[in-house]
Amino acid sequence: MMIKLENVSKVIKDKNILVNVNLEFKEGQCYLVKGHNGSGKTMLLRMICGFLKPTDGKVIYDKEYSYGVIIENPAFFLNETAMYNMKYLADINKKIGKEEIEKWLKKFNLLEFKDKKVKTFSLGMKQRLALCQAFMENPDVILLDEPFNAIDEDNLNIVYDLLKEQRDAGKIIVIASHIENNFNYDSIITMNDGKISNVK
Repeated sequence: MMIKLENVSKVIKDKNILVNVNLEFKEGQCYLVKGHNGSGKTMLLRMICGFLKPTDGKVIYDKEYSYGVIIENPAFFLNETAMYNMKYLADINKKIGKEEIEKWLKKFNLLEFKDKKVKTFSLGMKQRLALCQAFMENPDVILLDEPFNAIDEDNLNIVYDLLKEQRDAGKIIVIASHIENNFNYDSIITMNDGKISNVK
């Protein structure tokens, strides 16, 4: 089972955002999409999950997938607690309750801060909270835009372990980053000016 992009191009305001992209994303695989700012990484993530529609080409889904997503900066209610924010998001799909949310907060070392207002969180804590909301509903596809920003080494290793766990569970994981880190990716896709310049 996979998500396939066939000859996908996207034009926004006469600018070529994605140019003739051909890629396959398979279940049980973790992909890194790397490139400089403006290379098209974020737009590719938006295309995969259907936030964007192609100008040309098509995106083919083998089944109806559910998604866990961080794209750009997640908008939390800063004057509310971490738990309030997670419950607010969980109430949209009504898939999980308080117990499951707390389980994921614990995995990301945030359970002891669940009743603290998000405005008191460090950048790294906010990033881990964003990761928590992306993982907590057990999605089929996990799309993460620059997920490692501001996360210290100890918590980074926790994130790596959780990514491995999700990959082993058969998830499709696509990570967009301007750097290549120490994670063992199944495939590394390099983008430049909306084009795929290399896949390895």
